[in-house]
Amino acid sequence: MGDVDGDRSNSAFVELYHSEFATTVRLARFLSGDSGAAEDLAQDAFVRVYRYLEKPVRPVDDPVGLLRTTTMNVCRSWHRSRRRRDLRMARHSVSEQLLNEWERELDVSLRRLPYDQRAVVVLRHWLGWSEAEIASAMRVRPGTVKSRHARAVEALRKDLS
Repeated sequence: MGDVDGDRSNSAFVELYHSEFATTVRLARFLSGDSGAAEDLAQDAFVRVYRYLEKPVRPVDDPVGLLRTTTMNVCRSWHRSRRRRDLRMARHSVSEQLLNEWERELDVSLRRLPYDQRAVVVLRHWLGWSEAEIASAMRVRPGTVKSRHARAVEALRKDLS
């Protein structure tokens, strides 16, 4: 494929992206039931379509149809991975019925934290890691660990009071 053809296919993809992004996010939202994950799922579908269109196995007559099918497949994979994760968690974690009320509230509050803050709290207080160990594992500076921990503790304090 020459540069002219590549430019034409890239501009066609950009046009597809701009015209179908909002609809694809809505489709992913309906299929996943998770508005927080919908945009990521839509982006994943676009990435897969783009990669396919770079070297198509067969000609693509309906790129919108390909995008819809890809979005459905991405969402199906997302559901499978969540189901597997939930099953692993059920097998390896404490049953929610065994938690007291405060522990359930803490669990809910931890889930509300952004991942990086939740990770710092869990590594620090559950595993007992030092700031240096956490910084090394997360590939950030110790000061970043301190600030994430402070923000997380403050959020937990507000949420649990």
